[in-house]
Amino acid sequence: MQARQLTRSETNRRLAGVCGGIGEYFGIDPVLIRVGFVVAGLMGWGVLLYVVLWIVLPKGQPTPGAVAAAGGRSAPAVRIAEERYARGEISAEELHQIRGDLTRGS
Repeated sequence: MQARQLTRSETNRRLAGVCGGIGEYFGIDPVLIRVGFVVAGLMGWGVLLYVVLWIVLPKGQPTPGAVAAAGGRSAPAVRIAEERYARGEISAEELHQIRGDLTRGS
């Protein structure tokens, strides 16, 4: 059995992946972690804690296809291309080309 390690998320990130990594590790929605950091930041110590965790936590490994599944940069563009394909505006070859271009670029 492989031991889990707390890491920064490479797929569920807004700034450095700290909140995404904590959420993945504990099985909590990262939005709740982000809200907690905002509240802590308003109290004065949240920003310092975030920066320390950013420095201390190692980068995690992205899982294949997780960028699109987690709402990454290419997901909206792929959905638009799929909708255009469904309406008959582009061919299957064009859809395949768009998917390939977007996954190579992320």
